[in-house]
Amino acid sequence: MKIYWLLLFFSSLLPTLLGNQLWAAEITGGTQVAQLLAASHGFKILYKSKLGDDIYILEKDDNPLLKKRKSGKLQDSKEVLWAEEQVPKNREKRGMFSWLRSRYTRVFNDVLWNKEWYMQDYRDGAQVPVLDLNVVPCYMEGITGTGVRVTVIDDGLEWRHVDIASNYDPSISFDFNDNDTDPTPRYDPWGSNSHGTKCAGEIAMVANNRICGVGIAYNASIGGIKLLDGPASDLLESEALTFNLKRVDIYSNSWGPPDDGRTMEGPGLLTRRAFFKGVKEGRDGKGSIFVFAAGNGKGKGDNCGADGYINTIYTIAIASASQEGKAVYYGERCSAILATAYSSGANRNEMVATTNLNNTCTLRHTGTSAAAPLAAGIIALLLQANNNLTWRDVQYLITWTAEVAPLSNNPSWNKNAAGFWVSSDFGFGLLNAHNMIKRSRTWRTVPEKHLCIVPVNIAGNVTIFSGTQTRVTLYSKACRGTPNEINYLEHVELRLSLDYFRRGSLSIHMTSPSGFRSTLLEERFWDEARVGLNSWTMSSVHFWGERPAGFWTFIVGTRLYEDRPELIRPGRLRSALVVFHGTKEKPSIYDNGPREYAPFYLP
Repeated sequence: MKIYWLLLFFSSLLPTLLGNQLWAAEITGGTQVAQLLAASHGFKILYKSKLGDDIYILEKDDNPLLKKRKSGKLQDSKEVLWAEEQVPKNREKRGMFSWLRSRYTRVFNDVLWNKEWYMQDYRDGAQVPVLDLNVVPCYMEGITGTGVRVTVIDDGLEWRHVDIASNYDPSISFDFNDNDTDPTPRYDPWGSNSHGTKCAGEIAMVANNRICGVGIAYNASIGGIKLLDGPASDLLESEALTFNLKRVDIYSNSWGPPDDGRTMEGPGLLTRRAFFKGVKEGRDGKGSIFVFAAGNGKGKGDNCGADGYINTIYTIAIASASQEGKAVYYGERCSAILATAYSSGANRNEMVATTNLNNTCTLRHTGTSAAAPLAAGIIALLLQANNNLTWRDVQYLITWTAEVAPLSNNPSWNKNAAGFWVSSDFGFGLLNAHNMIKRSRTWRTVPEKHLCIVPVNIAGNVTIFSGTQTRVTLYSKACRGTPNEINYLEHVELRLSLDYFRRGSLSIHMTSPSGFRSTLLEERFWDEARVGLNSWTMSSVHFWGERPAGFWTFIVGTRLYEDRPELIRPGRLRSALVVFHGTKEKPSIYDNGPREYAPFYLP
């Protein structure tokens, strides 16, 4: 521990000392002689080095008139075996990105470009896993987001910011808090309403203007919808999510219910209808793209299975990964997460570069809030490459191109019966922009989506006992022989109503006919609600591509609190409904067999 604190002391001291002409010298004759010699030549001894009894660290008098003359005399003294000025040297941390300089360092002149580690390709060969989102090769092909409109629903947008203004589109912007057309955030001394401006900058910062950084889709049109600077309602949310539906391509959302480990909320009736309207009517019938951050409540025991905005099939839920390709300490996990973008992990990790209030820049944006706009920007690149893609095509392209290899050193990966690797932390993996765009150029639109509803026969209300697992098995033909027949799964939803004395003690799991298991909801320690679940819908993308016909099992797990006898009492399962989403016909992407992956190794 003493060595650790000494290292901290000297590492903090060294830059200051280097700025004040720090010298090292080996001086014989003892400490008193060394002090006299140092003083006579314009030095003072700071401390004796541990590298030798006669080695001293000295600070030079910073008078420039004395520098050459007196340092020379020090070296000429017979007691001085050697003396050397300590010159600062470039030393890189030997972490994930220090071993190879990016080949894209000079692509842009923006001052923060070299800090945008998540955009620059550090690979040294085709077999090395991607260490970024693989966007620069898209730029080399002229794919920069041109013609695509993205709006950020948040606390406002400083659209006059010099690194945003030329990409700003007022037609896709509105202030629902003040009911006017100007989404400029409300300013206060704490910068409380900087969130939307940070998210927007990630997507559409202007390139090559020597200001801030480079947006993922730096030629996209960007708008801001001010919603979060005041009480939100189902009505306001629904209006924000369908604002100028004919012009907005992508709605980027880094918000949701409180990530406190206690709240279980989802979109209200109007907002649910807004999502449906968006995918039916948006983008000339091809469907609006709704990107949502998966949530930052993991540190409070939260789980995005309790977030209804993540569990709707109409949103693309995005998780975060650290520079090291690890699950981040704040990132919520659940079976509805579709993919991952980089953000920051621990405090020592790099964060995300973007715009900030008052025409400034920041390197401190983080969380799934930072990951979701990166995903929105990547999808903007994708839509420029192929604007005929439907909202479901976009989801399919993610499932077929997201990378496992950069995130493989995590225990949550499992392979389903259709050959997809999936994770509750990362969905299908790290987004890879160039891979998506290459696939999109020959993409054939997926077949029509069917919806197969399977009611579950709950005879006499199933009792749920504390500390047990209650299993319910059902057989489904997946609507075979009907207009809703499904043979290839996309999303699976489970809607439950049950009474239980402590909601946070519940965990929900589901097993497909193949035997593959997915966790839809984990226990939440801080959730003391006594309402159970009331028609709560959870979803999973982990069965993607599997055949749905056969026996399905869902499991309601409960924790036993032996030290709290008031919590040991039974509950009851009142109703259950399973909903399959998928296609009858085989999507053409499956014609050549299961998805292939770059090599990776699991822990």
